[in-house]
Amino acid sequence: MLELTKENFDALVTDAPGAVLVDFWSPGCGPCRAMEPVLEAVAERHPEAVLAKLDAAAYPDIAWAFGVVSVPTLVLFCNGVPVGEIVGAVPASRVEELMAS
Repeated sequence: MLELTKENFDALVTDAPGAVLVDFWSPGCGPCRAMEPVLEAVAERHPEAVLAKLDAAAYPDIAWAFGVVSVPTLVLFCNGVPVGEIVGAVPASRVEELMAS
């Protein structure tokens, strides 16, 4: 999973072609840690998509720009445009539904 920063966010997400699933998370967040194996499994099933994560505590301005007020939040971008989101820890089946949208 790619690590996003202020310096690479636009190049890897908003300017990127195709699907990018961004995990807005925080290191001290238990539900965020619980999502790690779920996202790894989804990444294996969707090699066509880019999965990336952004530490919302370190980059609150980016999180805020996309309406993220709680972590974990997953935002699916298609061709740089946010097209769906999930807030909270969820099972892989719910992430799969988002990826299919």
